[in-house]
Amino acid sequence: MDLKELKMGYNIDVHDYSVRLKAAQKFLKDGDKVKVIVNLKGRENEFRAKAVELLKQFQIDVGELATLEGKNFKDRNMFIVLVPNKILLQKAQDQPKEND
Repeated sequence: MDLKELKMGYNIDVHDYSVRLKAAQKFLKDGDKVKVIVNLKGRENEFRAKAVELLKQFQIDVGELATLEGKNFKDRNMFIVLVPNKILLQKAQDQPKEND
């Protein structure tokens, strides 16, 4: 199990967000952990609430595919760590075997 990192800004565009979301889903389906990071620099620290909201929305958008392992909303480098859901991974691995 590897740890994959995805970085984004607090004011990320919709398309860029969807690209990172798809990448996270792919990593989680492969069985890897995903660390989603939002870096705040200088005056961006004033928009801490937006960054927290973005990370929480990312976790919601990933859905049942992952569970939250850890989070840090206190520093300038905010992050969440998502771990793949073992039950869904086992189902995904069992389905190709049944089709053969």
